[in-house]
Formats: sequence, C-alpha cells, structure tokens
Amino acid sequence: MPTWDEGEFTWIRGRAEWAPGRLLQEYPSPAAVEALTSPPPGDGWLYVWAWQDRAAGCVRTRGFPRRGDGITEDEATGASAVVLTAALGRPLDITQGRGSQILTRLGPDGTVDVGGRVVADD
Repeated sequence: MPTWDEGEFTWIRGRAEWAPGRLLQEYPSPAAVEALTSPPPGDGWLYVWAWQDRAAGCVRTRGFPRRGDGITEDEATGASAVVLTAALGRPLDITQGRGSQILTRLGPDGTVDVGGRVVADD
C-alpha cells in the first residue's frame, strides 16, 4: 500500500472493497450528526454523515464500530472515509469525531487517496 508525504499531510491509497461491511447513513444536517449521544442501534460498522457544504465537498461524520469491544466511536477512520468517497465519487474534506480532519480524493484505477490529522484522545 503506497504512502507519501505531500504538504503537511501523509497520504495513503486504498480501495473501498478493503473495508467491507461498512454502512453509510446520511443525516439531514451536521447538527443531527453532532447530536448523537451514542451509536444508533444495530450491528456492524456505521459511518453517519451530513453535508456541511456540498459544493466544497465538506462533510461532517462520525464512525461507530458497534462491535461490542468497548470502543464506542472511532475519532478518525480512513477506511470509512475511503468508502464514503468511493460511494460519492468525489473528493471530500471530512470533519470527524471531535474535530479530526480527513482529506480524500479519487486515485487511479478505482482507488482513493486519504490523508489528514487526528484530534488526540485525552
């Protein structure tokens, strides 16, 4: 899996099919995504998202593993960002969790490039 530095980010390239079983659920607004106090009911990985600015490709997301191992929310998940980018077919600027930033863009041959910065979990 190739990685490279570009500007202030380190990038990696992946494919949506490398993260099978991730459910994407669009919400009506970023406020609705932020208002979640716990993972929505269900099983399996859930990536909730809403447009912040559709024209600019900015989205607000949260990632919920829902696998029963005590990890309620993933602060910044590149795999889910790859899946969302592939599904929408466009580059994204993603705000996830408490404020991590994930940038994505379409790569060659159906791949997705992903880079970003994570808010530390105190």
